[in-house]
Amino acid sequence: MRIGELMDRDLTALFPETTIAEAVEVLSTHRVSGLPVADEEGRLVGFISENDIIRAALPGYFDFLKDPSFLPDFGQFGKRLLKISNDPVEKYMVKKVIAFDENDSDFQVAMIMMKSNLKRAPVLSNGIFVGMVSRADLLDRILRSAREEAES
Repeated sequence: MRIGELMDRDLTALFPETTIAEAVEVLSTHRVSGLPVADEEGRLVGFISENDIIRAALPGYFDFLKDPSFLPDFGQFGKRLLKISNDPVEKYMVKKVIAFDENDSDFQVAMIMMKSNLKRAPVLSNGIFVGMVSRADLLDRILRSAREEAES
C-alpha cells in the first residue's frame, strides 16, 4: 500500500519565521511532539520538535552533567525558554529531515521509521508537504492486514 493512502492529511505546519512561543502553543494545541516547517509554497525546509526546543532552552553545560538532580527547579530553564521564545523556529529546527514520498510503500516507510526511531514523518508530493505518517498509522495498517489475512 502507498503511504499516501495511510497518511494523516492534517497540514498543520509552521513557517520558518514562526516564533518558539507560537510553536510551543501549536504543539500543545495539536498534542504532537513535533511539526514540519514549510515555506510559503509548502516545500519542506525543516522539522521542529519539543526536544529541539528543550535542548535550545537548557543551559549549555547541561549535556556535560552526569547528574542534573542538583538543579533546584525549572527556574534557569524557564528563564532561558523565555529568552528564546521570540526566536524563529528556523534557528533551532532540524534541517535534514527524513521525509517520504506519497508513493513510497508502507513496508519501506515502516522499516526506515523503525531504523531511524521516528515517531512521525512528513509526506511529500512533488516536494510539497501533503501530510504526516506515524508509527500508529503503520501499526494500524499492519494489524488490519493481518486480520484480513487470518480471516481468509
